[in-house]
Amino acid sequence: MASSKRSWSLSTLPPELIEEILYRTPAESLVRAKPTCKKWYALITTNRRFIFEHLRRSPQRFIRTVETVQIMDPVTRTRSDSPLPKELHVRMMVHCDGLMLCMSGNSQYRKFNLAIWNPVLRKLRWIKPSLHFTESDYYGIGYDIKMSRYGYKILRFTDRRYDRYGDYDEEDREPEVEMYECKTRSWRTLDAKVGWDVDITCKGVSVVGNMYWFAQKYWVAKKEHRNYILGFDFSVETFKDVCFAPPSRHDNYLACFDGDRLSLLQQDQETTSPIEVWVSSKLAGDGDVLFSKYFSVSRPDLPSLLFHTDMAHPVYCIGKHKRVVAWCEGDVYEGDDDKIPPTCITLYEIDEGGVRTQLETERHYGSGYSGTFLCGYVYVPSLVPLPE
Repeated sequence: MASSKRSWSLSTLPPELIEEILYRTPAESLVRAKPTCKKWYALITTNRRFIFEHLRRSPQRFIRTVETVQIMDPVTRTRSDSPLPKELHVRMMVHCDGLMLCMSGNSQYRKFNLAIWNPVLRKLRWIKPSLHFTESDYYGIGYDIKMSRYGYKILRFTDRRYDRYGDYDEEDREPEVEMYECKTRSWRTLDAKVGWDVDITCKGVSVVGNMYWFAQKYWVAKKEHRNYILGFDFSVETFKDVCFAPPSRHDNYLACFDGDRLSLLQQDQETTSPIEVWVSSKLAGDGDVLFSKYFSVSRPDLPSLLFHTDMAHPVYCIGKHKRVVAWCEGDVYEGDDDKIPPTCITLYEIDEGGVRTQLETERHYGSGYSGTFLCGYVYVPSLVPLPE
């Protein structure tokens, strides 16, 4: 008797099981799978429920932009490289839902541009300024959590250290605060005053649609300058004082933790001093937001996460079991004082016992390392299309 062969294909599975499989598939692979069939194409490109559920389940990555786009998986330690979009010379980025808000330009010519970019979809859209962008601008990207999540907005504020001609203007210190509506592609001025100084190393963190920065301002009641977390609520379009920050070291790095909280990593500049990691309570909770120390590391063999002030600031995430994974730059001296030392890019895994693993991911030679300054960020690959 001839044996019967059972035919099988993915299309024969129940739709909910197919979706479960696709949820576990990296966004980059899903982009390549779009031509498989019309149902998959619609699901991956236009189904908002699927797109945001896939985003929710997607793990964090590190992203750097040098000559190429480098995306590092901090868990598997694998790196992918892809071409950098034409004319995008990144000076800083802010991440929200897999969308990167990028400031591009050259400080020498005082010419700066702004763009929204999805590295997975390889889509880029330039944003026209209301007047001009300056080197002293800070940006945020988010959305009104009470409205459509596709209603992305861009916040711009500046202390106006430079006017449009690049000259310092002592008489013109009043900052500007503007809001850009992605749907209407238009800017409008907000009635807000800036009475703080944002840490230059903190370009902002987006958490559940709102923005947060590490900042400092003068508190009249205490008659002293205090470090605190500055927030911006896109629902009511208002700045808010979130909470005081832990006692500050020289370098403070802010990131998202566990989806709805903040983490703060601290280490004194250019030293192998102790590393302290703090985490906040939930930002959307009913009570006050407070920081508590998550763990600290103090060992003589700790690396300096910021090797030199002109190098790229470290990008990090907090892993399970009180662990930090950081991607950093540092010089490697090879015994020849007449040569410029190479710059080494290293992925560190650090816990309370010290450095557990380290992996050199890149080494480059040249005339310095300032080209990668401030170009490492935490990032979540996503299928979210650019806002229209």
